Amino acid sequence: MSLFDNKYYKVGNPEKLVIFIHGYNGSPEAINYAVQSLSGKLNNAVIVVPRAPYKCEKDVDNLQWLSFYKEDPEVRFRNPEASIEEIWDIFNRLGDDFAHVAKQMNEFIDDQQKKWNIDDRHTFIMGFSQGAMISIYTALIRKNKIAGCIDVAGIVAGSSNLEKNIVSRPKFLLLHGKDDATVQYKTFAKTVSWFDKMQLDFKVSVFENLAHRMNDDEMQKAADFINS
Repeated sequence: MSLFDNKYYKVGNPEKLVIFIHGYNGSPEAINYAVQSLSGKLNNAVIVVPRAPYKCEKDVDNLQWLSFYKEDPEVRFRNPEASIEEIWDIFNRLGDDFAHVAKQMNEFIDDQQKKWNIDDRHTFIMGFSQGAMISIYTALIRKNKIAGCIDVAGIVAGSSNLEKNIVSRPKFLLLHGKDDATVQYKTFAKTVSWFDKMQLDFKVSVFENLAHRMNDDEMQKAADFINS
């Protein structure tokens, strides 16, 4: 039995596996629009969308992988007056929780690789928002190097823990909308700086007039990264 309930989307005869992690206050259904867009641009791949196990503290009709309120009950990370360093510190303090979810996600990936008979060299991890944060952590602590990791509207979470526990260094694609007021765009430069500091292999694309949501242009960038 799989660790997480999930939905999958098969394109042709799958040779590549894409684990697409939804965000906070979300669900697989909430990102279906993006998954459908991505699947239409891929060649011979399967996209697996795991379902977070917990009801969201913000809205019990939706889901979360972990609590943000635990370290940020006033939701300061969304406050435009909060400094970049304050926001970075909020997510840094959640490091143990992200490490726990990342460990579970790697177990889930192992199960999906066995199911689809696809190895790490042909596996991609992708996430949106809280899912992007989990993707980064999961990819960097995974025992074997995956083909790549795509992070949409995320930030590095648990950086102090993570930088001491990096095991593998896959290629990354970092995507962010300039109008994002949830995972605020002003934090993106800090994430890019951290990737530079860790000497990771990454590419960046930013998008005009895009708030905290995914669009077709981002999915095209993701598909090009996966298909290459």
